[in-house]
Amino acid sequence: MSTHKEYALIAILATAAVMGAIPAFASAEEACPDCVGVEDVGMLLPISVWTDKAVYNQPDTIQVGGHVKDPNPNLDVTLKVVGPTGNIVKVDQLMVDDNGDYETTLSTASPLWTKSGVYTITVQYGKIGRSNEVQVEIFASGVCGESELAAKAGNETYCIPYTVIGATVKSGMIDQESKSLIVRIDAASDGDLTLNIPRSVLDSTSGTEDDRFFVLVNGEEQDIYSEEKTDTTRSVTIQFESGVDEIEIIGTQAVPEFGAIAALVLAVAIIS
Repeated sequence: MSTHKEYALIAILATAAVMGAIPAFASAEEACPDCVGVEDVGMLLPISVWTDKAVYNQPDTIQVGGHVKDPNPNLDVTLKVVGPTGNIVKVDQLMVDDNGDYETTLSTASPLWTKSGVYTITVQYGKIGRSNEVQVEIFASGVCGESELAAKAGNETYCIPYTVIGATVKSGMIDQESKSLIVRIDAASDGDLTLNIPRSVLDSTSGTEDDRFFVLVNGEEQDIYSEEKTDTTRSVTIQFESGVDEIEIIGTQAVPEFGAIAALVLAVAIIS
């Protein structure tokens, strides 16, 4: 991606009436001219939507753009944002230009954005129910909670829920070059550390499949650890011995890299 303000395409999985689900990227090349492999097939979608990044920290501004096929000059796009608790954060009407393109910005500075989690941005065009959606993750400003690790990544802080037995968690850091999460602890006895890591912060994949994390305990590889997965998190439990002071979890993607690769991330689109 260039340093210009191109949009990264985030959303787009269309459903076809006969063929079933087929993947497609949204909209005109001028919206994302440097996205490798992105062709103008989004013109086939009834409506497409994207954001400039996948992860934001409050009070960041979210840039939203999209394209409507066969625009009607008398119709606007209806935009709705729903927060992680199901609360409606924003509703707006967006004008569509002659080319079928629309855009807006969303400020996360409002108190309605203070809950960390996944926010769903839904767009709809006309009464026939043509719609699409994209999800972004917001990390609220302020100090992390008592049971959350404040992991620094440059000037940003990401709150990662954790539980620990036998140690005190001192600090956390995301190493963007090694794509890893480094946790400093003070282990008074043998114990274990469980980290509920958002995939938007750190993930490990091989192609389209999940891959194992590479775990180091005081610089030594530890092959045995347990893990539970959801669509949005990977909960990793790592055992340690007394005296351990550093645990590192190495993946294949880490913030802020997710914003750059967002053009290749497919989300489910609801199109009727």
